[in-house]
Amino acid sequence: MNIDNAEEVVSEYLGEGYIIISDDGSLSPVIEWVDWVQLSDEENDMKIEVHFIDETVMIFPTGYKLRQIWHKEV
Repeated sequence: MNIDNAEEVVSEYLGEGYIIISDDGSLSPVIEWVDWVQLSDEENDMKIEVHFIDETVMIFPTGYKLRQIWHKEV
């Protein structure tokens, strides 16, 4: 497994086709799509909902720092 090309991003910039690398080094499934979910009428009350190819979902606050890598580079 080669994760040298991983890039640090905030949750708003997670991308389709990428894999999230957890702090413990474990890998997520490939991201299928990313959605911004507004939780209330307040403009800044947003969460980032990440959908994976195995139909699992993870939710992150905006500004949350993560590492991701293109799925073909792993």
